[in-house]
Amino acid sequence: MLRRALAGLLLIGVAVLPLQVGAATAEPPATGSIGFDVHYGERGFKVGEALHQWHIGETRYELRLNLEASGLAGLFGLQYEQRSTGAIDRHGLRPERFSVEQRGRKPESAHFDWIAGRVSIRRDGTERRSGEIRPGDQDLLSLWHQARRVARSGKSATVAVATSKSLKQATLEVLGEEVLELPIGRVAAVRMRAYAADGGLDIGIWLSREHGLLPVRIRIEDEKGAVLDQRAARIEFGPAGEAARANKNSNKN
Repeated sequence: MLRRALAGLLLIGVAVLPLQVGAATAEPPATGSIGFDVHYGERGFKVGEALHQWHIGETRYELRLNLEASGLAGLFGLQYEQRSTGAIDRHGLRPERFSVEQRGRKPESAHFDWIAGRVSIRRDGTERRSGEIRPGDQDLLSLWHQARRVARSGKSATVAVATSKSLKQATLEVLGEEVLELPIGRVAAVRMRAYAADGGLDIGIWLSREHGLLPVRIRIEDEKGAVLDQRAARIEFGPAGEAARANKNSNKN
């Protein structure tokens, strides 16, 4: 049961304040990292840690998420790397490839062909399904940063979200502003939600006002109600963020 719930989640103390999303917020640094504490279930048991690195330039971007679980969660395979790479245009992030590598499983990926307007979802290089995409559509990881653009507009958006297994039509909406109690401290955040009508995608995204609307909490709930909640424990900007990735990679060798 645990393995099935965790696999489903891979695929896909708060005070409420008045909505003030339109207030000006500076852009975050182009490069950095966020370390998350990872919690599982409604009771929020900590099961591991995740490291998210980003590099967002003027024309290109690269995003990574390395999640490592401990205890039973680690034994059940909750260890993976997600990567999203692509371009930047007037619609924001434009993914070209989204990939997932998980211990004990064949690699999975989504390949975006913007000229043809199609995304190809593959397992071990073999296409399993495909779907239509339009400007502004995202993958599961790039959505974390594209949400910043939608938050600034203050208006909901309809986007297709590609995972490593499916393409979901989702609504990305601004719910308001909240004050979060996180491992990094008390954070004023804009709360977002991306959800599909069929229940196959439900992601809460909280963007920190203090940190240029970077994602500081990600809560994923699957169709059966299983919850994976990532809460920011540290944020590093610039070369320090790159160093965090290098150190994490060296620890694997």
